[in-house]
Amino acid sequence: MKYSIIVPVYNVSKYISKCLASIKQQSYDNFEVIIVNDGTTDNSMEMITPFVKKDKRFKVYNKENGGLSDARNFGVQYACGDIILFVDGDDYIDQDLLLKLDEEFQKSRDIDVVRLQLRLVNDEGTVLEQPQYYVFSNLDAISAYPILIKNVYVDVAWGYAYRKDFFINNKFAYAKGKINEDFGLTHLILLKANHLSSISYIGYNYVQREGSIMNSKNRGQNLRKVYDTLYHIDNYIQILKNDTSIPLSNKKILINYLLNTLIHRANLLEDDDLKQYIKNLKQRKIYKYFPNNTKKDKIRRSVVRFNLSSYVLKNRNK
Repeated sequence: MKYSIIVPVYNVSKYISKCLASIKQQSYDNFEVIIVNDGTTDNSMEMITPFVKKDKRFKVYNKENGGLSDARNFGVQYACGDIILFVDGDDYIDQDLLLKLDEEFQKSRDIDVVRLQLRLVNDEGTVLEQPQYYVFSNLDAISAYPILIKNVYVDVAWGYAYRKDFFINNKFAYAKGKINEDFGLTHLILLKANHLSSISYIGYNYVQREGSIMNSKNRGQNLRKVYDTLYHIDNYIQILKNDTSIPLSNKKILINYLLNTLIHRANLLEDDDLKQYIKNLKQRKIYKYFPNNTKKDKIRRSVVRFNLSSYVLKNRNK
């Protein structure tokens, strides 16, 4: 199989050489690299040029800055491979990642998505965290989704490899202009897949760099994170209402996950920002999405309905 590795680039000159070198050194060599220059303003292109000149598998496409979502969508349209894989320009991969992915995809044509495993590293490559994962092979979405949802970093776009015809035929696209863009699409992809697998090989290095949007403690960035997440969840709720192809059991799992995310996002807010966020949740009547089966469920649902503020404050740090 041929792999199309899409690498969005925006002001990552410190990291991009290591990223591209890690791809070039793959033990499985049937791949192309689609580098999307998303209007970078630093010297990232100087770092990229040698790869493009010396290796015909590396191709660069230029576009005006539109954000990570737009860059990924842009890259997909140029993909010629059977499998799509996203690698962020400030991350890097281990040499056998494509080989291990290919071994899994070769098991069945029904496998649309394969989950990667990752480690968190700092700028120097020191491992900061090695999460534990649930591994499985060739399960349908009904069986696989409850397992995947137990993993950490379940939402990330680069956490999976996707069969291209599945991705294209479903017209998947990341929401332009939003952060947490992968959160807004990944669950739909997982629920729509025919069969899914995961590999035990830990091959993706997620670099925790200072100054990134997702690690920012800036009030403005935190507000954006919170309300972009809320935007994605509103979309999910509409999809779950209207899409009869998604099994009810998995809809319930996703809704519970979304509710937990809503509460957890409150950790980013304080004072008036937190009050306004809770007001937004009240307006959406989120209590309607809480389970109402057991006596415990009914009590929790009642608390959420009539005393949402106390519920959020009590549970947001869990």
